[in-house]
Amino acid sequence: MSTAVESRTNINVDMLNEDIKQFPQVHPITPDMKLLHKGVSRLVMLDRYAFKDTEKKTLKEGDFVVLTVKADPKFPARGLGFIKSIDKANNEALVQVEPDYVSVLDGEEAETGIVKRGLDSIDKPLEVFYEQIAKRNATGLASVEPTEELREKWVDKYYHELANLNFIPAGRVLYGAGSETEVTYFNCYVMPYIKDSREGISEHRKQVMEIMSRGGGVGTNGSTLRPRNALARGVNGKSSGSVSWLDDIAKLTHLVEQGGSRRGAQMIMLVDNHPDIIEFIISKMQNPRILRFLIENTEDEQIKKLAQEKLKFTPLTDTEVDLYQGILNYKNIPGQGGFTNQVLREAEDKLRTGGTYSVHNPEFLTGANISVCITKDFMEAVENDTWYELKFPDVENYNEEEMKAYNENWHNVGDVRKWEEMGYGVRVYRRIKAKELWNLINICATYSAEPGIFFIDNANEMTNAKAYGQQVVATNPCGKVA
Repeated sequence: MSTAVESRTNINVDMLNEDIKQFPQVHPITPDMKLLHKGVSRLVMLDRYAFKDTEKKTLKEGDFVVLTVKADPKFPARGLGFIKSIDKANNEALVQVEPDYVSVLDGEEAETGIVKRGLDSIDKPLEVFYEQIAKRNATGLASVEPTEELREKWVDKYYHELANLNFIPAGRVLYGAGSETEVTYFNCYVMPYIKDSREGISEHRKQVMEIMSRGGGVGTNGSTLRPRNALARGVNGKSSGSVSWLDDIAKLTHLVEQGGSRRGAQMIMLVDNHPDIIEFIISKMQNPRILRFLIENTEDEQIKKLAQEKLKFTPLTDTEVDLYQGILNYKNIPGQGGFTNQVLREAEDKLRTGGTYSVHNPEFLTGANISVCITKDFMEAVENDTWYELKFPDVENYNEEEMKAYNENWHNVGDVRKWEEMGYGVRVYRRIKAKELWNLINICATYSAEPGIFFIDNANEMTNAKAYGQQVVATNPCGKVA
């Protein structure tokens, strides 16, 4: 192998090609390959799309690897490096991190660039050039052709287009095509409305789990789930509400290990006229100061109540009171005891409030992005500063025939306005000033970046899905509608 390739990568190409022989899906490096990519593009290519020796059966000293350079429960920092030594007994290795990724390290690691990491956080990419991925993809896509002659013809055609970047497939295709693994070739999905039953929720959850395990992101609209405290006749009880079930679905993002190393993604939506909409909007607010602002400034009692339920107050201990009072004793003394004005202000605030504020259940719905489905009716109510009804099918008062129709058809309709037009009973749970709800959306979006908004009526007016008798239900995490 020409040393030109090795000089650009610092990778022992001959040794890597020898390892590649154990993986029939992977194509060897050839002298004509040149697409390495740079910076974050290179890291993403190697981390997400390159075929890897997941069993680490070829991993050895000197190998080029992708690793977690800085651990974090939600957003670990990934980087590139070379194996210096392996301690199989302790399932760990010493890695020389490439200079581009040393900045996130601390202490001695930052000084030397050498880190000790568990083998579970280290991956060995076998495809280090984009052309290798392109050749695997071309081989996989052409494999459906019925004859060897056609397969060879289409491998060449596909490879030419891919290697020259005339066409770049979606990430899941880059990862999956030709890999001989059972992963999806679609990046993102939107699920149909959920059937409002334990079986329906379980089936929806099962399908979301299956999609995510194969590398796909998922969009869900929970507007067909009955609201909190609605009657559940079958068990002579009450529903825990749509938001609690949506949180359960969102938790799958943290639980399911995806195909490849891409972090899972979900988009979860609820329509603006659902009785649980206020709880949904507030659910991801993590800023106690904003929750206190809502409690003190909103005129809506339900918003106040739900903000109070989200807010957690921890009283100061006697020791903490003495500590903060001791700090304040220096306030009027020259030099202030070395304390800054900010520290003094914080001590005053702690004593004034008598404790610290945080939030209950800070992990709630963190496995998904959330958005409110905005209807034209709602925006008209906002513009006209009128009252807005939060409503849902009146399941508590349906007779046997109506309940049968609900169980069979409600999840296919999904829009309470259409359901009412069809002649079925609808219960108005409450009325709220539309601007109060709109302001709540904007405050939470400003200070926690969620919820987003999705103009679902506009989407349904413009979609060509109507020609196929379909409707827009939600977007997926990528923002595509279905």
